[in-house]
Amino acid sequence: MEMQNNKTASTASDLQFAVSESYKTIRTNLLFLLSGVTSCKTITVSSPKAGDGKTTNAINIAIALSQLGKRVLLIDGDLRRPSISKKLHLENTSGLSGVLAGFAKVEDSILQVSGSFYVLPAGSIPPNPSEMLSSTAMDKLMEELKLIYDFIVIDSPPLGLVSDPLVIAPKTEGLVLVVKEKITKHDDLKKVLDSVALANIRVLGVILNSATVQEKYADYKNAY
Repeated sequence: MEMQNNKTASTASDLQFAVSESYKTIRTNLLFLLSGVTSCKTITVSSPKAGDGKTTNAINIAIALSQLGKRVLLIDGDLRRPSISKKLHLENTSGLSGVLAGFAKVEDSILQVSGSFYVLPAGSIPPNPSEMLSSTAMDKLMEELKLIYDFIVIDSPPLGLVSDPLVIAPKTEGLVLVVKEKITKHDDLKKVLDSVALANIRVLGVILNSATVQEKYADYKNAY
């Protein structure tokens, strides 16, 4: 029985190591791709369908960037089915929708999660998400926030379901797509990439979520 527990602990440790290293690699790649941006670096995260893991990846990308000691703001731009507040156990009484509607001040709506990691929740679900995200109020908000933070990561709705990411992404440096191993279909990904290309949006990269952890990660970790 004890051997089984040790094995389970070892497997969990190897998985944690693999995940941690994966996000460090993603962070490094994003820093390289955005090296030409001297001001605030902004990223939109989306996926073809719901359940691909876009929100979890957006959170972890933001955390990984904040670990560099940079001021990072994670915005829940999914005004249809927001989930960042729930995942991070944060209040969602005021947020992006309230700020854009003029009901709340942005400085009162941003929550500090850790030293340099901040979150702007989605707030109440509005009846017109696309209109809000494409408004001049959103443009002005982004310009204001760029003066305060080093990185801004926006979690947007699934691109294969709604057009909101096509509105959000042009306000940022580019789009990161999250696809899920053995779940995302090639046709769905192709449709998303076609719509992104048509909108002339830069794709920063594609993250393969829920990929099988290979034994090489454990071997590599043990070498240290």
